Amino acid sequence: MYNNDERACIWLDSFNISTKKKISLLNLFNSAEELLSEFKNCRDDILEIIDIQIYNQMAILIDDNYIDKLINSLMIKNVKVLTIASEIYPHKLSDNLVDPPIVLYYKGNIELLDTLSIAIVGARRLTRYGKDVTEKFSRELSLNGFCIISGLARGADTVAHTECLLNEGKTVAVLGCGIDVVYPKENKDLYNEIAKNGLIISEFPLGTEPYSYNFPQRNRIISALADGVLVTEAGEKSGTIITANLALDMGKELYAVPGSIFSEQSIGTNNLIKSYDNVFMVTNVNDILKQFNIKERDMVKDAIQLDFLQQCVVDELSKGRLHIEEIITKTNMEIGSLFAVLQGLISARIIRQLPGNFYELQPN
Repeated sequence: MYNNDERACIWLDSFNISTKKKISLLNLFNSAEELLSEFKNCRDDILEIIDIQIYNQMAILIDDNYIDKLINSLMIKNVKVLTIASEIYPHKLSDNLVDPPIVLYYKGNIELLDTLSIAIVGARRLTRYGKDVTEKFSRELSLNGFCIISGLARGADTVAHTECLLNEGKTVAVLGCGIDVVYPKENKDLYNEIAKNGLIISEFPLGTEPYSYNFPQRNRIISALADGVLVTEAGEKSGTIITANLALDMGKELYAVPGSIFSEQSIGTNNLIKSYDNVFMVTNVNDILKQFNIKERDMVKDAIQLDFLQQCVVDELSKGRLHIEEIITKTNMEIGSLFAVLQGLISARIIRQLPGNFYELQPN
């Protein structure tokens, strides 16, 4: 299943040392397989990179049975791996990173890493404006052929992945924990949907918890894999800005959506636009498409035939958002019937529910 070089990388990745040190160890030898076979013969050189405790632990576990157990644990959890020694290792990682992960754990369609892609990143505490913006760009970029990359976190990441899948697009989730750890837990269904219809990847070994220091490391992979990075909403100091700066350092195209000057969650995006000449301010999908010389696809929605009660509700909401009590008054509908109508219109993405039992038409 895995060749000797790949087995050696899987072995090396099981130890708690930094990616930079793992790469330094690999660079001592002509191949990953040679690292494994010559490990005990090159003790002094290796101890220039790692401490004696880790060395002794690794030396004890140079064992085919140990590697077989690692691979078996992956198979049990339906996890596959790519290693830096694999022929199809993503060139976007090796080209853009000085410390590319030596192992990528994944579920889903690994070929998505070679497709045209945009990373969508933003605030975890999205405002209504930020949610609308993220939905709009994820939907329209997906419909125009882009794979959407994000981090499965709360807020913008969740919205971007969800909207992409709703429009039958392809999406990649890059995790800041082991691929067998669902974080946040409320995204379990979304996780499973992406694994089935997209791709989930992580550089962290199985069982790795979502420690805060993992996420800046995760963000560099998001930036490296994407052909461009879109920031939909961000506070002044946030992980989103870290991802944006990483993208700029890599020479990636960076796009930012302007926000209200009165919103703390727009300080970061507005500052990006003000501070960098190579950050593109975008207000619609064409601003991004033209950078890729792509003509916008006609996004004609399928016609939806509304029944009489649904049309009554839509007619009232076309005048503006309404509280549910106002809808009852204006349509003379019973509460049970109204809830059924509202849920049908929400499922058809014609209207949406707002906090406080308010409803409005879905923005275009």
